[in-house]
Amino acid sequence: STYYFFLNEKIAPFDDAKAREAVNVGVDKPALARLFGGGLFEPGCNFLPPGIPGYEKIDPCPWGDPTGKPDLEKAKQLLKESDYNGETITVWGNNEDPTQKVTEAYTEMLKEIGFKAEPKIIDGGVYFATVGNEKTKAQTGFDNWFADFPSPANYMFLVNGKSIQPTNSQNHGNVDDPELTSKISELEQNPDPGSVADEWAAADKTVIEGAHGVAYGQRKLTAFTSERVDFENCALVHPLYQVDYGSLCLK
Repeated sequence: STYYFFLNEKIAPFDDAKAREAVNVGVDKPALARLFGGGLFEPGCNFLPPGIPGYEKIDPCPWGDPTGKPDLEKAKQLLKESDYNGETITVWGNNEDPTQKVTEAYTEMLKEIGFKAEPKIIDGGVYFATVGNEKTKAQTGFDNWFADFPSPANYMFLVNGKSIQPTNSQNHGNVDDPELTSKISELEQNPDPGSVADEWAAADKTVIEGAHGVAYGQRKLTAFTSERVDFENCALVHPLYQVDYGSLCLK
């Protein structure tokens, strides 16, 4: 899975790269991770999650250590350099747990950076259709994705300009970087993502360096087994299908 906040690049203030950079620098990723509880979230810098072809940990992260405190002074300076005019930003989220808590925390972080912001929490059943409708003009908000199949293409279409549509768009940030769109569209044609993993990794880095959203980490999934199972030595865990029970053995 990947968790991020979309930043709508079609409308103010996030049509300005400096404003997007300010958010990326100023978001407190460890604080967001704690809202998922029980150490079940790993703060990160990548858009692609571990276990997917093309994942290469972006280190150093251009926006600061994702496991450390944000540089608020730098974030505030970037905001001053942007075209932000003091308008109130609506931060979209839904009423599911922990989405609502994450959205409200993100709103407070935007305020610390220097934005005026207020959360707008709606029902989870209509959330993605609402923010995916261009008439909503959603500026920023909660986003995440769980893969339908273990391919980088199943994540990167979320930031492919060709994915933008008037309704039910899943490119909620209206990311339309011509170079990125061209590269993703080219790589999608290759049936073996592992053979072009380096190129997918480069595209992932382009997403991050372009501040095309705020990627803040991945959720961890757990598996409970009997203490008699030698989970450490003979368990096969697939990034999409999880535990292959046929691979388990006893100690």
